[in-house]
Amino acid sequence: MGNKRIILKLVIILILLVDISFGAIPYYTYIYSERRRPIPSLPGFEPERIVTGETIELKENFVSPQDLFIDKRNGDIYVADTGNNRIVILESDLKLKKIINEFDNESKKDTFKSPTGLFVTEDGKLYVADSGNGRIVILNPNGSLYQIVGKPVGDIIKEDFSYIPKKVAVDKLGRIYVVAENVVEGLIQFSASGAFERFFGSNRVEVNPVELFWKRVLTREQRSQLALFIPIEYRNVATDKDGFIYGCVRAWSDQVKRLNALGDNIIKQEGRTGNVYGDLYFGFTVRGEIVDIALDDADNLYVLDGRVGKIFIYNTLGDFLFVFGDIGNQIGTFQYPSAIEVFNGKVYVLDENKATITLFKPTSFGEMVLEANSFYVQGYYGKATEIWDKVAKMDANYDLAYIGLGKNFLHEEKYKEAMESFQLGFYPKGYSKALKGFRIEYMRENFSKIMNIFLGLIVFIYLTIKFAGKKIKEKFTGFVKRHELWDTILFVFYVIVHPFDGFYELRRKNNAFKASLILLPFIILSFLIKRVMTGFHFNPYRPEELNVILEIGRVLIPVLAWVIINWAVTTIMDGKAKTKDIFIMTVYSLFPLALLYIPQTLLSHVLTLDEAAFYYIISTIGVIWSLFVILAGMMELQEYTLSKVLGTSLLTIGGIIFAMFIGLVFFATFQQFTKFLYTIYLEIKYMVG
Repeated sequence: MGNKRIILKLVIILILLVDISFGAIPYYTYIYSERRRPIPSLPGFEPERIVTGETIELKENFVSPQDLFIDKRNGDIYVADTGNNRIVILESDLKLKKIINEFDNESKKDTFKSPTGLFVTEDGKLYVADSGNGRIVILNPNGSLYQIVGKPVGDIIKEDFSYIPKKVAVDKLGRIYVVAENVVEGLIQFSASGAFERFFGSNRVEVNPVELFWKRVLTREQRSQLALFIPIEYRNVATDKDGFIYGCVRAWSDQVKRLNALGDNIIKQEGRTGNVYGDLYFGFTVRGEIVDIALDDADNLYVLDGRVGKIFIYNTLGDFLFVFGDIGNQIGTFQYPSAIEVFNGKVYVLDENKATITLFKPTSFGEMVLEANSFYVQGYYGKATEIWDKVAKMDANYDLAYIGLGKNFLHEEKYKEAMESFQLGFYPKGYSKALKGFRIEYMRENFSKIMNIFLGLIVFIYLTIKFAGKKIKEKFTGFVKRHELWDTILFVFYVIVHPFDGFYELRRKNNAFKASLILLPFIILSFLIKRVMTGFHFNPYRPEELNVILEIGRVLIPVLAWVIINWAVTTIMDGKAKTKDIFIMTVYSLFPLALLYIPQTLLSHVLTLDEAAFYYIISTIGVIWSLFVILAGMMELQEYTLSKVLGTSLLTIGGIIFAMFIGLVFFATFQQFTKFLYTIYLEIKYMVG
C-alpha cells in the first residue's frame, strides 16, 4: 500500500513538472480543426538557448543578420552578418570558428557589401549573395575565391536591369538559383559555370479582388494610373536532400513551392490546410510574411513567418504538425526572424532585429509525433500505431494521431475500428474508404439475412394490401373526413404534386394556417435530423458544436424573412395574397425538400464519397421541386405572370440581403455602444474609488 502511494505521488509530481515545463513556454501552440480553426495542442518544440555575439565572444556583435545556413556534413553554422559585411562561422557546439570579411580577388583584397544569402554545397563551397555588390561570390572550403557570378546577361534581360541578389541555392548538378530584388519572372537560374540560363518557376499573377473591381469600372485613362497586375516575387529559396528546389513567396495561398525540372509546383497539399501556409483565420490565411523555409532529414517542411514570428511545420503530405514562436522579448519569441535552419532535430532561428540565434528542441510530445510521422508518411502504419496511440492519449485534439491509427486499421482490414478512428480524427476521405470496405464485408456476411428480410417485407406488404387493404383505406378515409385539420395537413401531398390546383383549393380551407403551423415543426425537425444524423463523411462536424436553438433559427428566420419581405414587395406590386397566405404557401412549398431529406439522411450511412452524386442528387431534386411549388403558389395566390413572380422573388431576396446588412450594422453599433458605456462606467468607478 505504501509503495502505491509513493508511485502515485511520483506520477503527480511528473505531471506537475510537465505542466510547469509547458507553461513556461511563452507562446500559444495549436493545430487546426476540420474547419481550419485553431484549437489548443501540446507544444512540439521548446526554446533551448539563445546565441548572441557576446556568448560566442565576438568583438563586434551581429548587426542586422539576414541569413543562416548549416553545413550538414559537420554542423558548422554560417551567419550572414549583413550589417557588418561579413560571414561568421560557428562550430556545431556554437563556438566561434572563423570570420570571413575579405578574400583575395585577382591579387587584391575584396570585401562583401551587405551579404544577405548563404549556401554551402556538399563539397564545402560557400555561395554568398553579395547584395550590395550585385554578385554571387563562391569561396572554396579554405576561404579562397573560386568564382564570381555577376549580373545575368541574355536576350530577355533588359539593359537597365538592376541586379540585387538576395538569396541563393545550388542543386546537385551545380546549377545556381538566385532570388533577386524586384524580379517577378521567377528564380534566376545560372549554370554551374555561372552563365545565365533562364527564369525558373515563374509565379502566377495574384489579383486583389478590390483592384480587379476598379479595373472593370474605371475608364482606360484611370486604369492606366493604377498599378499593373504583375506576378509576385520570391522571398527565399532552399533545397531538399533529393535536390529539389523549394521557394517561398508572399501571397494569400501557394506560398511555398516544390519545383521540378520544368519549374512546375509539385508540392503535396493533402492536409486540411490545403495550399495555405501560416496562420489561418476562419479558413483564410492571415496576411503574414513567409521569409524562409527549411527541411529536415524526413523532408518535413519548416515555414518561418517573419511578421507573426512563428514557425509552422508540415509533413511531406502537407499535414500541419506544429506551430511555435511568437513576437516578444522572451526566450522563444522574436522581433523579426529572418532565417531558419534544421539540424539533428533542432531548429535554429535567426532574428534580424534582436541579432540572435534561438535554438529549439523537440519536447517529448514533439519527438513522439515526429517519430510516428516518419513511419506514417512512408506508409509504415503498423510501426506508427503504438506511438500514435500514445500521442492521442497525451493530446486528444491531435487529429493526425487518430488518422494514423485509422489508416493502420484500414490496412489491416479492421473497417469498423478504422471508421471510428477516422471519425475521431475528422477525416471524411478515410472514413469513406473504411465504410466501403465495411459495407462489402457486411454484405458478404449477412447477404442471406438481408434478402430474407427484404422478401419477407414484400410478402407482408402484399398480403396486407390483398386481405386488409380495403378495410385500412376505409378507416383511414373516415378518420380524415371526421378530422378536418388532418385532412388539411395531409393535403400537402396533393399540393406538392398539383401546386396550381392545390393552392387554389388550399386557400379555401379554414384550417390551412393551423395545418402550416403543424407542418413547420416537421420541416424544422427534418432539417435538424439531416444536420445531426447525416453520415460523418457527408457531415464532418463535431457533435458538441451543435446548437439546437441556432439550428432552429437557421430554418425559422429565413422563412419569416421571406414571408415578411415578400409581402412588402408584392403589396407594392398589386399582389393579392395576405401575409398569412404567403406563410402557408412557403411552409407547404418547403415540404418536398424536408421530405427528401429523410431518405437522403438514411442513404448517407450507406453511400461513400465516390457515390456522392447519388447523395447530392436527392437534395438537388428537393430544392428544384420546392422552388417549382413556391413559384406556382405565387402565380396562383398573387395572380402574377411567371416573369412578375421571378421579378418579385429577386426583389425579395435583395430585400433579405439588405435587411441582413442593416441587422449586422445595428448589431455592431450596439456592441460598440455597450463597450463605450462600460468604459465610461470603469472610468467613473476609478475616479470615485
